[in-house]
Amino acid sequence: MIRRKGIIIYFRNKKIVNKLKEFNVNVTYVNDNLKYLTGYIDEERYDDLYNNLKNHRLVKKIEASKQEMESLSFSI
Repeated sequence: MIRRKGIIIYFRNKKIVNKLKEFNVNVTYVNDNLKYLTGYIDEERYDDLYNNLKNHRLVKKIEASKQEMESLSFSI
């Protein structure tokens, strides 16, 4: 079973959504008015993603989701 980690990204411009597909982030929701998105990523790749995006010009803030992903099951 693949362990997932939820992620919340606050952005300045919606162009970052397409950029996240390159990092294999599965985006589940995008709010255009409040400029944030939610998604999930493999747990072992979270630190790499955080380090790559923390200083990106289109990203305001990155947070780990407080919801436990272990209780959720995803079908492949």
